Amino acid sequence: MYLKPLKIGNITLENNILLAPMAGITDLPFRIICKKYGVGLTFTEMASAKAIFYGDEKTKLLLDSKGEEGPIRSADFWK
Repeated sequence: MYLKPLKIGNITLENNILLAPMAGITDLPFRIICKKYGVGLTFTEMASAKAIFYGDEKTKLLLDSKGEEGPIRSADFWK
């Protein structure tokens, strides 16, 4: 495996291992575990744009990132 830093825009990740967004899989506890074991970048679960637009409470839970290491893009649309 060839681990190397990865630069995306002005953000440099510690390595080039990325966890893809997967519905029903990449919830907060799973992302925290993956980060603990060395994943360079994680993604939240896939979420419906319509649910985000209407502020659906279940969708807010899917996109929760409290306690996660950065970089995390803040979800200003929840405010």
